[in-house]
Amino acid sequence: MAKFLRNLHYRVSEKLAHVGYNRPMPPISATTRAVLFAFAVFIPPAAAVEHVTFRKSDQGRASQQQQVAGRILAEDFEGSILFQSTDGALWQIMAAEISERRSDSEEFEPITANELVKRLETELPGFKFHTTPHYVVAYDTSRHYAIWASSLLERLHQAFTNYWSRQGCDIVEPEFPLVVVIHASQRDYQSASSGDLGSNSGSVIGYYNQLTNRVRMYDLTGSEQLRGGDRRGSRKEINQMLSQPAAVPLVSTIVHEATHQIAFNCGLQQRLSDLPLWLCEGMAVYFEAPDLTSTRGWQGIGRVNYPRLEVFHQNLRRWRKGDLAKLVADDTLLRNPRTAGASYSDAWALNYYLLRFHPDKYTAYVKRLAKKEPMIDTKPKDRLEEFRAHFGDVHKLESDFLQRMSRLR
Repeated sequence: MAKFLRNLHYRVSEKLAHVGYNRPMPPISATTRAVLFAFAVFIPPAAAVEHVTFRKSDQGRASQQQQVAGRILAEDFEGSILFQSTDGALWQIMAAEISERRSDSEEFEPITANELVKRLETELPGFKFHTTPHYVVAYDTSRHYAIWASSLLERLHQAFTNYWSRQGCDIVEPEFPLVVVIHASQRDYQSASSGDLGSNSGSVIGYYNQLTNRVRMYDLTGSEQLRGGDRRGSRKEINQMLSQPAAVPLVSTIVHEATHQIAFNCGLQQRLSDLPLWLCEGMAVYFEAPDLTSTRGWQGIGRVNYPRLEVFHQNLRRWRKGDLAKLVADDTLLRNPRTAGASYSDAWALNYYLLRFHPDKYTAYVKRLAKKEPMIDTKPKDRLEEFRAHFGDVHKLESDFLQRMSRLR
């Protein structure tokens, strides 16, 4: 029987810590500390709704009692569970924290957008809401900005899912409404995100959280990088403002995080599964070029990301034979704040190269990884073997990769 341990300190925080162009990931917040589960059984989704009452402890301090309704995804021999509530959020609940569990005859159904809005009205007092076919956008900034952002997200969703459908991947509609929370100011955003990011919230423009399944950001039109003012313009003015060069890294980060959210909700990737970070982050960078020139379509997919390319070309000066295998087999370079900025560019370059020159092999590799169960570790040597099984000899691939990408302009 399969047994696994997963330190969620890294698993969750790697999705909380993306901070934008060429900045390293900040140190991991204590609030996303390690939580170990030794699950022995993955449970097929149950038809009935499970109700769990529990009290989470935080650094020895007991919190208020909580109740969630949903389904149990996995359980260990001691009764610790991985639980999914009806809004799609994931909860890791230790056996000692549970005071009551019961099932009813009601069939599990994901929450609807309207039901979710009612729930969020209590959770986010003072916020307004805008719904689209795939998103519930909670905002306390201007409605114009909320509509602008939701339009951008819907176009990205359509482009991303269409792209991978054409590549032959099995793409599904999101089971739950995708929640995006937009704060009016960076200060409000920092305060709200401190529980996820701790002291690093000041350097993070926006992030996707695999546990809550939400993206959180702030209204970029008030950012100091653009003008530092509080006036909110029309949708046309917003588009013009966020099309200027200073806004590109800001919008790109939002697109990057939204790409993570889509990937984890369309069947392409499994939340909390042990996916190679070079693939997840490099894929998101591949799609992050913002397309603000049209109200339809998305022209940014696969464009050369010149800021990333510039850093990659600088990295070539220190590249050593075997560095590709290190990038593929282990996430250390992308997690380490000292090397993350450069390694994100390496990850983009590898994804760009594989998608351009080995698209069929890349698609087969992505489809294989999509089947990974959550919270099961893959050893570095096994991860490298998975890569080798799809792309062949790694040293030969590395040579071709460096040759082709060094010539890219």
